[in-house]
Parts: sequence; C-alpha cells; structure tokens
Amino acid sequence: MRFKRIGATITATLAVVTGGALANAAPAAAVGGCESGKLCLYRSTEYRTMSFEASSTGACFWLEDYGLTAPWNGINSYVNNLPVKATLYNRGSASMWYPVATIRAGGFSSDTGAVTTDGSWFRYSEKICTGTAQP
Repeated sequence: MRFKRIGATITATLAVVTGGALANAAPAAAVGGCESGKLCLYRSTEYRTMSFEASSTGACFWLEDYGLTAPWNGINSYVNNLPVKATLYNRGSASMWYPVATIRAGGFSSDTGAVTTDGSWFRYSEKICTGTAQP
C-alpha cells in the first residue's frame, strides 16, 4: 500500500510540474522571427537577413542606412506587426516626397519581387514612415 501512495504522490507532483511548464511555455515563433509590436524588413526573401526593426508608430527612417534600397537588394520580405501602416516614400525633387507603396498593419510578404521586378518600389524607395508620419 505504501508504494501505491508514493507512486500516486510522484504522479501528482509530475502532473503539477509538467502543467506549470506548459503554461509558461513560449508562444510559437512569429512570422519571420519578427516580434509583436515591430516592423521588420529583410534584405532576402523568406524572412532571411533582417536588416531593419522598429517599434515606433510615428517615425520615418532612411532605407539607405540599412542597405534596403538600390543599389542593394531592397526590401525582399517584410512583416508589419505594428498596429499602424508603414508607407514607402520616394523623393520627386529636393523638397517633395511621394508615397509609393503601403504595408498594412499586420501585413507580411515572403517575396516582394524587389530584385526580379523592374521598377519595384520595394527596391527603389528611399524612406519608410510608420503611422501618420511623413518625411
């Protein structure tokens, strides 16, 4: 009888420990390894070679600073886990900026065609702005 009680105690203890470990397990990896609340831009397709990560919901960034415009590969994949859109901009003149493409909130693409599509805005854009920010 004593062995049954010990066996039952060990079984109950293992159940509690295992249940606690499962409750504290990390969630499944996000698309492309991009964390919640971040905008992630990649130089390669299939979410490889992350070159840019931002959590700001109202700022602009020069893509050249991250090697994400011509003559480099541009943005070949992206994940937008921000609650706001991200807009790509090009400069028409020294003082005029034009929105050329938008990445919706929650949007993602494993292949934008930046390298294979001539004139792709994902290759030639100069800035990206989040939310309502403008260059």
